[in-house]
Amino acid sequence: MTTKLTTFLQTCVLTTACIFSAQAMAQAYPTRPVKLVVPYPAGGPVDGVARGAADRLSKIWGQPVVVENKAGANEVIAADFVAKSPADGYTILFGADPTFATNQFLFKKLPYDPVKDLVPVSRIAIVNMAIILSGTFPPNNMKEFVSLVKANPGKFNYSAGAGTAAHVQFDAFLRQQGLEMTHIAYKGTASALQDILSGQIQATMGGITVAKPHLASGKMKLLAINGNKRTKSLPDVPTYAEAGFPNTQAFFYVGFAVPKGTPKNVIDAITTANRKVANDAEFIEKSLDPYAYEPITETPEQFAKFLVGDRKLAEKRIREAGARLEQ
Repeated sequence: MTTKLTTFLQTCVLTTACIFSAQAMAQAYPTRPVKLVVPYPAGGPVDGVARGAADRLSKIWGQPVVVENKAGANEVIAADFVAKSPADGYTILFGADPTFATNQFLFKKLPYDPVKDLVPVSRIAIVNMAIILSGTFPPNNMKEFVSLVKANPGKFNYSAGAGTAAHVQFDAFLRQQGLEMTHIAYKGTASALQDILSGQIQATMGGITVAKPHLASGKMKLLAINGNKRTKSLPDVPTYAEAGFPNTQAFFYVGFAVPKGTPKNVIDAITTANRKVANDAEFIEKSLDPYAYEPITETPEQFAKFLVGDRKLAEKRIREAGARLEQ
């Protein structure tokens, strides 16, 4: 065998070995701990869902999935961090509507492009929102509420953080019903909660976690909640359709996103794992049912298609509500 032939064969062997090695590395995800970035403080309902998902992802992958809370700026801080992280699947965003749909219309400028810099992977949960009243406010059902507000335009207040899903969707509900209420924006939920409990604020919209501790005492009332069926944790609260408002929808969602350029096999691995998590009975019982969240699974293509319509709706509702945030 000539020296040239020997060298050629050695090169082929090495090249083939490198190809197989690269393929093996591409398929072996994850091989080290994964960071799940949550745009909200520890201890809240979104954080609780994220930690429940992280625990099950760790078991599925055989690698630690660590939650890192980066709260603030309506999810901008966390989303920007993930958008600028290496596109290797080891930094995943656990974001909601602000990241995926609304922030681009609320802020004049963002430090990242939510459409170009982040790849939506899959939603994992739908968060059903309820209309919540102060216990001092007379209405006890949706029809009484609408009737009283319609008879007194501009007299009553509602509270929601400026530009939040609660603000935009409650405003949309009022417009749909031809109602007029004054929006009072609070910087924090603690002060808003106190004013709702005292009756200075008559109504709000949001997840049920705010109201649940105050329902038994009568300090708060849940009139109706989003969803195709009643939530397990509050079976006495009707859906909007049951309450006589079948065209009302009020929800937000949480899901996974990764930096642009993340390999397809990694995105596929996250999608597959998410499907297992969202169908896990224990995860649903412990991390979703208490908050009236519903599990959802979809492909990256389905999530992206959903976002096309959701962004158009978000832009319309934000423009109508006149909501703006500074950045």
